[in-house]
Amino acid sequence: MPMVNANALQRPTIAKDVLSTLRYEIITGKLKDGEYLGEVAISQRMHVSRGPVRSAIQQLVADGLAVSLENGRTRVVSLTERDIEDIYELRVQLEKKAANLLIQSDLTACMPLLDILNQMKEENDKGESCNSVKMADLGYEVHVCMMQSCGNKAIWNAWKSMAAILKAIMDLNSEAVDNERAFLSHKELIETIVQKQPDADKVIERHLL
Repeated sequence: MPMVNANALQRPTIAKDVLSTLRYEIITGKLKDGEYLGEVAISQRMHVSRGPVRSAIQQLVADGLAVSLENGRTRVVSLTERDIEDIYELRVQLEKKAANLLIQSDLTACMPLLDILNQMKEENDKGESCNSVKMADLGYEVHVCMMQSCGNKAIWNAWKSMAAILKAIMDLNSEAVDNERAFLSHKELIETIVQKQPDADKVIERHLL
């Protein structure tokens, strides 16, 4: 039986942790606009090898949070308030379109949404033991599921292009979100789609803005 390389199994997790940390530092302003992302400096600061750092920096470039220069160096591209407003405006329009496509589709397309809603209810029913981070993750999955299930590849690809930044912003605010309120808000959203109610646009605006 072939031996499993434990280091190889750990690399994806390490790269993900490095990426999450750097993304957080950029969005919160700890890493400033124009600041260089040096592999050696970051690997030493985070006590990891350069491989995961290189992977993380490449993903930041793909996310639009960093830019590669001709000299081979990479610098931070921070988000302004206007950038975040633009992202959310685009998100609202994409999710409105996705919701209306789901309303027009067969009920089977909505089953994954109902499954996530049941998970949110189970977590919310724990009361004071409810895990806010888990609730936030489930809330995020509702929106991922909407985009995937609507059947429109253009909408899904457009949403994916900003999904990492959206998730990072949501993670920053997860502890400040009231779990009961989050559950009821997502419940209203999903029931509007499943019951094919005509006011989906208003519900989404109320949910996201």
